[in-house]
Amino acid sequence: MRRFWPLLGLLLPLTGTSKDHPTAECNWLYQRIAALEKAIQQGDKLGTREELAKRKKEFKAKACSQYDY
Repeated sequence: MRRFWPLLGLLLPLTGTSKDHPTAECNWLYQRIAALEKAIQQGDKLGTREELAKRKKEFKAKACSQYDY
């Protein structure tokens, strides 16, 4: 049991950092969604809405909304 306590001290700081640091894939999806929404606002309609729907579905499926961006 005494060997466990030093390891616990190393692991506790890691528990709060997961919400602050999204995975690379989630970060890419977030940036891609923002770029697609901007393109739609500027008038781009060539397959943009379909890709936006696909990326939003992936974003939700991977539970990326739990992270702070």
